[in-house]
Amino acid sequence: MALAPDLRRALRLAGALALSALVYWANVRTPPEFRLGILYVIPVLLVAWHDGLAWGSGFAAATTLLRFVIGIDQMPADTPLIARLVNEVSYLAVVGVAITGLSQLRRTQAQLQQLATHDPLTNVLNARAFSAELAQELGRNRRYGRPLAVIYLDLDDFKKVNDVHGHATGDAVLRLVADATRSAVRQADVVGRLGGDEFGVLMPETEGIVAHAAATRLAAGIRTVFRGTPSVTASIGVVSVTGSEAGTDELLRKADQAMYEAKRGGKDRVVQVAL
Repeated sequence: MALAPDLRRALRLAGALALSALVYWANVRTPPEFRLGILYVIPVLLVAWHDGLAWGSGFAAATTLLRFVIGIDQMPADTPLIARLVNEVSYLAVVGVAITGLSQLRRTQAQLQQLATHDPLTNVLNARAFSAELAQELGRNRRYGRPLAVIYLDLDDFKKVNDVHGHATGDAVLRLVADATRSAVRQADVVGRLGGDEFGVLMPETEGIVAHAAATRLAAGIRTVFRGTPSVTASIGVVSVTGSEAGTDELLRKADQAMYEAKRGGKDRVVQVAL
C-alpha cells in the first residue's frame, strides 16, 4: 500500500537527519586530519532535491552550525575566529549555490513531466496519458471485479465555432469545456482531452447508472455555460464494465460508438452501453 505524501516526507527527513547524525559522529570520532565535514553536503542535497529549497536551506544552516562547533575542537587553538567563520561561510555559499541549482532543476523536471502528460491548452491529461491511466485501471478492474465507467464527449458542430468566431474563441470554448467537465465529475475521476474537441472521463469504482447521471449533469453544464454566443452542446457516450477482459482500445471504441449514436439521435444527449 502506498504511503501518504506527508508520511513519505517525514520518513525522508528522518533519514536525512540520521545521515547528518552519522556524519557528525564520524567527524567527532576521527582525527582532525580527516576533514569529513564536507559529507554534510550529501543529506543537504538529498533534502533539497526531494523536499525543496526551504528544507534544503534549513539543513544547510544546521550543518554549518555543526561544522563550526566541531571545528572549535579540531582546529588548532590559535586559529583566528575569523578564519573559522570564513570556512563555514564558504561551505554555506557553495551548498547554497548547489541547492539553488538543484531546486531549479527539479522545477524544470516537473514542468517537462507536466508537458509530457497534460494537454497544454486545457491542462487535462493528453490522450496518451489518459490511455495509460485507463489501462492501469482496467488491470485493477480485471483483478478485483470492481466497476469502471468511461465517458466520451464530443462537441456538436465545433467546426462552426472556429469558422464563425475564430480559433481564439474555439480555444476558449475548449478550456471552458474542460473546466465544466472537471466540475461535473468527482475529484478522483480522470479527465483527458482525446482529440481536437473530444474529451474523456475515467471513473474508477463507478457503476453505469452513476456514470450516466454524471454525463447528464455534464451535458447540462455545457449547455448552461454556453447559453449565449456561441451556443455549444455535446454528444456523450458512456460505457461501463465490471471484471471485463476488454482492452483500452476496445473500451474507448465502444464509448466512441455510443457517442456517435448520441449524435445520430439528435445530438446534445447521452447514450450508454455496457460491456
